[in-house]
Amino acid sequence: MVANYTVNAGDQTLYSGSDPQEARRVFLEAANDPAYFECRIQLLKGDQLLGEFLERIGYRQQDKELLQSIEKEGEKHEADDLKQ
Repeated sequence: MVANYTVNAGDQTLYSGSDPQEARRVFLEAANDPAYFECRIQLLKGDQLLGEFLERIGYRQQDKELLQSIEKEGEKHEADDLKQ
C-alpha cells in the first residue's frame, strides 16, 4: 500500500501525493512563505499528523486584535497628553 502524504496550509491543500521527500519540501517551503504566515501548516501521512507549524506570532488574528487595542490605547493617551 502506498502512503498518501498531504500538506495543508489553512483550508488549502498544497501537496497531495505519495512522495515523502516532495511533501517534506513543500511543507518546509510553506513555513517560510509569507503568504502562509497566518495559516496553520500541517504535514499528514494519511490521517496521521507528522508535523505542524502554527501561525506566526504577529500574523494570528488574536495578535492583530491585540495590536489594534494597544494602538487605540496609545492614541487615547496621546490625546489626553495634548489636553494637559
